[in-house]
Amino acid sequence: MTRTIPAIAWQQISACLDVTTARLSGRCLRRAMFALIPPGQLTPDAALQLHASIQQPIAASAGPDTIWYVVSVDGTPVAWLTRAAAVITPAADLSTFQLDLQQQAAAALSQLTRSAILELAALRDQREQRIPGDPPVGLDDEPTPGREPGPRVLVADPADPTLTFWSRITPDPDVSCAHLAAVTGMTVPAADGGTNTDLAAVPPRILNVHGYGRYADNRDTFDLTVLCAIERLAADHDLPAAAVGDWLRLEAGSSADPGPEQITAAFADAYTGLYPGRRDFTIAERDRLGWTTALAAAGIPDRLFDLDAFTALLFDRHVHGIPIGGRLAVFRRMTTLQAA
Repeated sequence: MTRTIPAIAWQQISACLDVTTARLSGRCLRRAMFALIPPGQLTPDAALQLHASIQQPIAASAGPDTIWYVVSVDGTPVAWLTRAAAVITPAADLSTFQLDLQQQAAAALSQLTRSAILELAALRDQREQRIPGDPPVGLDDEPTPGREPGPRVLVADPADPTLTFWSRITPDPDVSCAHLAAVTGMTVPAADGGTNTDLAAVPPRILNVHGYGRYADNRDTFDLTVLCAIERLAADHDLPAAAVGDWLRLEAGSSADPGPEQITAAFADAYTGLYPGRRDFTIAERDRLGWTTALAAAGIPDRLFDLDAFTALLFDRHVHGIPIGGRLAVFRRMTTLQAA
């Protein structure tokens, strides 16, 4: 395995990927037979626990306490992650350097990427024979006749991230956040040791989405307020949420992360409406820009206006066209979201 630098290694550890540096390594036990992890200076009990997870027969049922990922420093495991996403620092005789990296390893394993959590969640669903969306608990799960069920989000309590639930949200972020918290059964600690319902500091974690178009592509985090803004724009303009998500990805790309206010303002400036096809928009745009009037005033027949060339120019440089069930939603290209 090619060695990497520590800064990249910590990112890969948070993703539960195999990684090696000069003194640090991370190994996932998804294929335990290939995971050669020496016990180093672990205590006998900790070494036995590690050995049991590594040597567990393939046919055996792995429980939530089974080790999933191990971080070692100078040949000794300093932290590991269980299948329940619990971070454990095993008992061991560690140097000062190892103790320092043990804290960093525990922090990295406490900040798992979305892909890592989804893999552990799938293992839990299989282990517990559960289906996250059976039934999907939502605010309005009655399907509209003739239309597919609306978009869904896969959500979990951050304190128990591998227990996931599919649910719907509404255009209202506060209502949606409270609803998702109720779906997951999460509670937030209060200062007096009890619980409260203030979710601003620790909101439910959205691990996956369905029905929001290309906005979801290659994202590690999802912002509930942005998803609610997509829902609101879709409802206000009678569009599928997927179409709004496609536009957002086309307009903002993968690096910008605009907020709901920016998205709403940009959408108002960009959306021109639904058209039967590209040529229909081109004709409307030709008329809007005054070309039809100018041609008539000059006595030039409309047929001499090159609609095909104008269509190519518009859709190559000036507008996005997103197909929606036989029609085309057209958006003017903006620059505000790309710089967000």
